[in-house]
Amino acid sequence: MQPKRGNRFSDLKARKKYSISPKSLNCATQKVKIDKSATKSVRRRKHFLIALACIIGFVFAVMAIFSRTQLYNLVALSAMVRNEDIIVGFQNSAELRPTGGFWGSFAIWEVKGSILNSELAFETNPYKMDNKILNETNVPLPEPMAQTWQDRPQSFVNANWSFDFPQAARTIEWYFSQGWDRKSDGVIAISSLAFIDLLKLTGEIQIDEETSINSENFTQIMSEKIDEQYWLDPKNKEINEPKTLIKELFPKVATKLKDIPKWKLIPYCLSQIHKGRIIAFFNDQRKQEICEKIKISGKTLESQSDYLSVINANLNGGKSSLNIEQSIDYLVSKNESESLQARLQVKRFHRSNLWPQILNRNYQRVVVPLGSKLISAKLSEEDITSTIDIKTENSKTVFGYWFSVDPGEEKTVELVYELPLKAKSNYFLIYQKQAGTISEHLNIVRFSRKVFEGNFDRSSKVF
Repeated sequence: MQPKRGNRFSDLKARKKYSISPKSLNCATQKVKIDKSATKSVRRRKHFLIALACIIGFVFAVMAIFSRTQLYNLVALSAMVRNEDIIVGFQNSAELRPTGGFWGSFAIWEVKGSILNSELAFETNPYKMDNKILNETNVPLPEPMAQTWQDRPQSFVNANWSFDFPQAARTIEWYFSQGWDRKSDGVIAISSLAFIDLLKLTGEIQIDEETSINSENFTQIMSEKIDEQYWLDPKNKEINEPKTLIKELFPKVATKLKDIPKWKLIPYCLSQIHKGRIIAFFNDQRKQEICEKIKISGKTLESQSDYLSVINANLNGGKSSLNIEQSIDYLVSKNESESLQARLQVKRFHRSNLWPQILNRNYQRVVVPLGSKLISAKLSEEDITSTIDIKTENSKTVFGYWFSVDPGEEKTVELVYELPLKAKSNYFLIYQKQAGTISEHLNIVRFSRKVFEGNFDRSSKVF
């Protein structure tokens, strides 16, 4: 039941009366204002915390992405290099060898504490030490080299015959320890193409009163100065340090680099790595893992399917390798036994309008999946199947042959071979370009479908 309402006037009078003073009203108003102010403060704090959480999340997201980049890992790798001696080889890509060029020049990067406290100690004539150990080590040269330089054993300058850079680097380190009686902690190989691209940033560099070098004349000027003009002075024959020019050139380059903004240098470095013109090996496993992660190890890649790499070695063909334009056509199809068959054509053209005008004497190796079987081989329509050297290297099957080209001449080699793969397999191709080489034209056709056609100028790609 609801309570009865009082109807009498006396009942109304009997009720207690309340009065509100101005003072109490003011206090209540202030309390309301304080409560509203407190609410706004809480809301602002919540908004601030939400914004802060978003910013922190964004930063961590960026860091997570950046931590997977080459730049981040390069910085991390640089920070790990402490108190080490690293062999830095200047590979001459004009005289191409399997890892990217002839090792006629090198320096020791002596890192004391960190890379900020380091220096390069240049070797201005590696043959002095190298020749001393020839009879002591007495290791036979690989067959194609032995056919070129008879009665000369293997040595430091020819130690990069393996196309797998970690393996070549270990061989280089061994010969270095024998000839120079010194241990090393790693090997870095820099292609002369990387220096030519650097000259495009620095501009011309004066090397003496009469001569300057640029990206167009670098190879020719350096060769003429070191291989010819140096020996015209009788005093130099006694001194016998022809690579002194490289040592003298380095500080001039360093001075030029100071004027180039970092936003230009960083893309340049990443580009050279991307193209396989700077590769590195470290004895320390952690550093080597980073090299593999950022694809500067020069390691022969493993593949659960198809693999292809074409390796050239200029053997007594002068500085002619950069004059060669190479194009590769690769076609994969099914045969009657449901296996996969590959047809590879490699075309090489020797441009006749460039220095030097000499025979590019070249030994070529085609690296394919282990177990591949050669069916036929032709060089300019001549059957050379019986002359192909078939070997196993770095867990791959390798087809080797001489493929030399005169100035103005164009030749094509064609190999047909059966892959150790079935048609029903999940097919893909890993193509690995030789380190320290200029771009080449690549055409890939897979089961009658064109997969790629164009200039290829990166270290490797999966198709």
